[in-house]
Amino acid sequence: MRLSLDLYLLQLPTVDTLGAAHDRQPEADRQLVVVRARDADGAEGWGECSALNRPTYTDEWAEGAFELLASGGLSDVADAPMAWAGLDMARRDLVLKATDVSLASDLGVTTTSVVAGAVIGLSDDLEDPTAQTVTKATELAALGYVRLKLKAVPNNLEVIRAVREALPSIELQIDGNGSFDERHVDALAALAEEADLDAIEQPFAPDNIDAAIDLVESTPIPVLADEPIGSMADAEELFELGALSGVVIKPPKVGGIDAAADLVDWAATVGLPAAAGGMLESGLGRHALAAIAGLDGFSITGDLSPARRWLADDPFADLELIDGELAIPQGSGVAPPPNLEVLDRYATRQASVVVEINSAT
Repeated sequence: MRLSLDLYLLQLPTVDTLGAAHDRQPEADRQLVVVRARDADGAEGWGECSALNRPTYTDEWAEGAFELLASGGLSDVADAPMAWAGLDMARRDLVLKATDVSLASDLGVTTTSVVAGAVIGLSDDLEDPTAQTVTKATELAALGYVRLKLKAVPNNLEVIRAVREALPSIELQIDGNGSFDERHVDALAALAEEADLDAIEQPFAPDNIDAAIDLVESTPIPVLADEPIGSMADAEELFELGALSGVVIKPPKVGGIDAAADLVDWAATVGLPAAAGGMLESGLGRHALAAIAGLDGFSITGDLSPARRWLADDPFADLELIDGELAIPQGSGVAPPPNLEVLDRYATRQASVVVEINSAT
């Protein structure tokens, strides 16, 4: 399929930032790459590359992805999965809109809503991080979020215990982003029981396989792999080693919507719990994530919140949180087209290029 691409590097204002072990002080604005694809007949579709501002969480980052896409040199998902995912989302949106089919319908999703889950970053209050985190957790619970995931590092485990004490009935997960090591296996297993955790996400560095195996054997709750999961082969290898007991599936990170759906099917086939992971997307990316999260194979509440949880302004329509759930989008394509005035307002760079990509849906 020959497509004309209009590329936008956006710098969107935020209402909150997500401090994590891989980036304790993220930039205040969220950079995102947005792709508009047009075919020879004038039909168009929109996609999002959700790579973060800096190459801390993955090797890809927003400006680098923009430059790669603008070069026209992206020929395969293996070159840059997140940039490819943005390009492929635009192609898919174009095809689905042309046939008046929703992404959810195209994926075979039959449910109409998904349970909402919010993420809380590491506290930036050096004097009283516990109070700040508990306050934020309580506010999010009051908004209706059913699950909270707390970013965690070895010296803030008391914060997790305090949140559990304040919210005894909420689903509670933690995400270490690889900040723990083999010295913390017993402490994490104990915390899982004491704080009644529902999952522990990526406690160890991707190459610390032995520690992951030890924790999987030490606790009955799912130990989710995230950072090392860039493909089906990655998940299969860790599963065979016993280094995970659950998996986080992030469509942008594994190369797009189809790759994510294949991973969900695989996880269900082998009986592995799975959660839909978020990437601080715009409303466009959140529409796609909500549709994918409706697949039957997801059994753990994922990072499912409206884009406004992070963004102060956004060119794309957002999802609505109602009674602790997000409605799965049923409109044509992936999401409605953006407000072009808002898109232009936040575009710091633009480029156009013509590419040939696989036309398979």
